[in-house]
Amino acid sequence: MFDLNWRTLTRAVHRLNTTPRLLRDLVFKERNSKESDTIDVETLVRGQKMAPFVSEEEGGVIVQGTSMESKSVKTPRIRLKKPLSGKQLLTERTAGQNFYAAGPKDIQDAKNQKIMLEFLDLKERVSIREEWMCAQALTGKMEIPGKKGILQKIDYRMPISNKIILGVGDRWNEENGDPKGVIQGASDMMVDAGYTPDLIIGGTDAIKYLHTKTEKNEWIPSNFLHAGNPGWKASKNYQGEFGGLDVYRYGRMIKDSAGTSFKLIDPEKLYMIDTSARFSIEFGIILDLEHEASIVGEMFSKSWLEKDPSVLWNLIESRPLPVPWEPEAIVEITVL
Repeated sequence: MFDLNWRTLTRAVHRLNTTPRLLRDLVFKERNSKESDTIDVETLVRGQKMAPFVSEEEGGVIVQGTSMESKSVKTPRIRLKKPLSGKQLLTERTAGQNFYAAGPKDIQDAKNQKIMLEFLDLKERVSIREEWMCAQALTGKMEIPGKKGILQKIDYRMPISNKIILGVGDRWNEENGDPKGVIQGASDMMVDAGYTPDLIIGGTDAIKYLHTKTEKNEWIPSNFLHAGNPGWKASKNYQGEFGGLDVYRYGRMIKDSAGTSFKLIDPEKLYMIDTSARFSIEFGIILDLEHEASIVGEMFSKSWLEKDPSVLWNLIESRPLPVPWEPEAIVEITVL
């Protein structure tokens, strides 16, 4: 019999490997679990003034510390469940699975495989939502949608100067568009704030015109230094190195709850990022009254049988919150 203990299931689901996610893997790499359902988001603003000189007779000069703004944010809640009927579990095969043999062990093994396959589907859905949240966090704000409207609005306090919109005549699809100059200007602005960008993630149209309006000899090709690299630099997303920054094209399409397809990264935008700044996904505590469980972890899973109609329910809950702790380490540029 499949072990329906929530502890066993949660450990098993944690071990299931989901599809790699570019934003999560390259930017929001740090992952932390908290003992609360709220996170104190403390955004850091660095000073930009030079240290003053003093004479031999003078004491030290008092300077202001870094600016820290704190806000308590409730971690958004994701809770998915899926029913599996007796027919699905006992007679239907998964892709590539052999027909059941006569023995009960074969039937049980096949049923367990089906259950875990469906748990993987639930985990993939959570993973896609995490990536969506990471994309929203890069814009400096996030709105959490619910069935009856917006459940929550989160402001990461990105400086307005870090959101650049090119005007008529400067856009990259126009004759005088100057991607190299725009990127250099944004890079200088970030350096002035104490950051050094090393990554560009751009929408499909933004990257198209970045290639069109720059010379090939200004790029280090994607296959020049990174042949054999099994990571993201070996993927088709990686465009090469431009101006000392690794450039990635993000064209991933997803569907919302209504079935409408859209691109996670606006095709007309690109993001310059200093990945040495702190980015993380914080996970709030998960509470389950039935099992009197308080889970400090990324995910909670459980299954239960319903006798009439005969159904096995699978459930996953997670409370992720991507946080760009240093919002000045991101510049958003609308290039078209």
